[in-house]
Amino acid sequence: MSDSQLLELPRLARKTRMQNIIATIILPAHNEARALPKVLSELQGLLNEHYEIIVVDDGSTDETARLAQKYSCRLIRHKARRGKGAAIRTGITHASGQYLVIMDADATYPAAEIPRIVGLLAENDLVRCARQAGNETMPLINRLGNWLFDRLLTSVHGLDGNDHLSGLYGMRREVALGLDLQSKGFDIEAEIGIKARAKQLRVVTFSVIYQPRLGEKKLRPWRDGFTILSRIVALVLLYNPMLTFVFPGLLLMLLSLIVAFVLERGPVITPYFGLSIHSFIVAALGVLAAFQLIVFGIAAALYGVEAGYRPPQWLVVASSRPLRLGGTIIGFVMALVAGLDILRIIITWMMSGAGIFTETRSIVLASTITVLGLQILSAGLFLSIFSGQLERQNQNHIAESLADDTLL
Repeated sequence: MSDSQLLELPRLARKTRMQNIIATIILPAHNEARALPKVLSELQGLLNEHYEIIVVDDGSTDETARLAQKYSCRLIRHKARRGKGAAIRTGITHASGQYLVIMDADATYPAAEIPRIVGLLAENDLVRCARQAGNETMPLINRLGNWLFDRLLTSVHGLDGNDHLSGLYGMRREVALGLDLQSKGFDIEAEIGIKARAKQLRVVTFSVIYQPRLGEKKLRPWRDGFTILSRIVALVLLYNPMLTFVFPGLLLMLLSLIVAFVLERGPVITPYFGLSIHSFIVAALGVLAAFQLIVFGIAAALYGVEAGYRPPQWLVVASSRPLRLGGTIIGFVMALVAGLDILRIIITWMMSGAGIFTETRSIVLASTITVLGLQILSAGLFLSIFSGQLERQNQNHIAESLADDTLL
C-alpha cells in the first residue's frame, strides 16, 4: 500500500463513521466545568455508536474545554463568548446526524430522554421537552418570566403547549438548517418555536423532570429577558403582519373615515371639545396612514412567503386575480375622478377672482381620495408582481400537507 493510500485511510474511516451516525447531541457550554463531566458521562453510558456528541465551548474561561477532551465527543471552540444561540448554530453547522438534539450542559435535563426524542423525530420535525420543576429547582423570577413568554408566544404567535424556552429539544437537521436561525443569545428557543409555527412544522411535546443545575447560572433575567422579548416582538412584525399592521390599519381607517364623514359637513362643537377643519384634515391624513399600514402588512407577509413560509389565507385571497384587478380598476377610477374634481375646484376658484379660498374641505377630501386611489392602484400592481410566486408557494404547501396526511 502506498503512502498516499495510508494517508487516505483516516479520512475514509471518519467518513464511514459519519455515515453511520443517526443523531447528533449538541451541548452549548460556557463555563460548565462543574456540570459537563456529569452530562458527558451520562451520555456516553447511554448512547451507542450511532450517536455523536458535539460540545461547543462558547469562550469559556474555566476548564470546560480541557474536561470535554477527556470524553468521546467533538469539541468546537469559540475564542470569545458569542452567546448560547451562536453556540447552537455552530453545532448545527457541524452536525453529521440526521436528527439533532440540543441540550443545556448544566445537568438540569435528563439525558435518558434523548432516545425518546430521536424516536419521535422519525415522524415529527420538532420535539420539545416541557420542564416540570419544583419551586426549589427554578428561581421565582425565572418561573414568572417563562410564564409571561409562554403567554406571549401563545397569544401573539399562536404556539401550542407551554415551556417554549426549554433547553432540551430535537429537530431534523434539514429543518434546523431551513429555519435560517439568527439569534445569538437565549432568544434562540423563541425563534425556533415561532419559525416552526410559521412553517407549520409537525411539533410534539412531552414533559421531563427539571433537575437542580450544577455551577453558576448563565441567564441574567432582566438583560436576557429583554433580549427574548425583543426577538418575540421583532418576529411578530414579520410572521403575524395581520395582527401588527393589517388589523390596526383597518381599525384606524374605519375611525378616520367616520370622523372625516362627520366633519365634512361642518365643525362639531360640544361642551367638552370642538372639532373643526383641522380635525378634518387630520382624519383625512389618518385614512392614508391607515392604508399604508395595510400595505406594510402585505409587504411583510410577502417577505415571509419569499423566505419559504406558507402564505396566510388572507394574503392568498387578497392576491387573487379578481381582487387584484378589481382593486387596480377602482383605484384608477378613484384617482381620476377625484383628480378631475380638484381641477374643477381650482378652475372655479380662479374664475371667481381667486379671492379667499373657502373650499378647503372639498379640496382636502378630493386630494385624499386621489392619493388613496393611487395607493390602491399601486397595491394592486404590487400584488400582481408576486401573485405567480405566491400561488406556486401556496400550491406547494398544500401538496406537502396532503403528502404528510397520506404518510400518516
